[in-house]
Amino acid sequence: MILTDFHTHSYCSDDGTASIYEMALAGAEKGVSIMCITDHVDIDYFETGGLNPDCFSHWGKIKEEYARAVEKLQGRIDLRLGIEFGEANHAPELAESIASTGELDFIIGSLHNVRDYPDFFCIRYKSEKECRELVDRYIEEHFELAELGFFDVLGHLGYTKRYMKRRGFDIGLEGHEDRLRELFRLLIQNGKGIELNTSGLRDTTGSTFPEKHVLKLYREAGGEIITVGSDSHRTEDVGANIEDACELLREAGFEYVTVFKKRKPEFIKL
Repeated sequence: MILTDFHTHSYCSDDGTASIYEMALAGAEKGVSIMCITDHVDIDYFETGGLNPDCFSHWGKIKEEYARAVEKLQGRIDLRLGIEFGEANHAPELAESIASTGELDFIIGSLHNVRDYPDFFCIRYKSEKECRELVDRYIEEHFELAELGFFDVLGHLGYTKRYMKRRGFDIGLEGHEDRLRELFRLLIQNGKGIELNTSGLRDTTGSTFPEKHVLKLYREAGGEIITVGSDSHRTEDVGANIEDACELLREAGFEYVTVFKKRKPEFIKL
């Protein structure tokens, strides 16, 4: 099996802990064949939800770290360069200028917060009603992202569940199947996909993002473009649960996992 990990963060992300080289070396040592560094580029400040006009100012550092890593690795792993692009729909003109950067292999389009709110991590949820209203807004903003198209796959659908569950509200994407089908049809029409993110298997969430029933909806809609990623922020988590993710993809009806090079999808048989 060819193992791929297309969601990893170095210390070029504020919440990362290791260099790009250290992350990639960890991937190589764990048997990952193709890996993409996807450091954060978030349009909003995570603590406030306000616009961060300097969100791409660390791009030079990322490129330098990446070039150094490729040279040191000497072909031990096929290392590619991407970003996790957060909240692109909140500032479309800025987002378009960043997404047009020709040096990227891959862009994850993520939502860590909805408009005028901080990151879901920062919210102290007080009621089920509040949670459900935020999930509604979270899903609707994915339509904005899908229309803009400044990404290759949507990242960690269902991200909200991690933080709501920590506050005692076990609320996922159940009940939103009709809107998710519409979203997936729009993605497929625009040549975009989704990712299967394994990070929830390493915490109290206990599930992938998205969960299996959502994966099946995407596949039933005709979805084929799907990457897998550990969402690792430290070397210990690189490649974590990737084999589990591949098995889940098979169970959901997929035959291939996707990787990207210069923003073009490549399909690898599961």
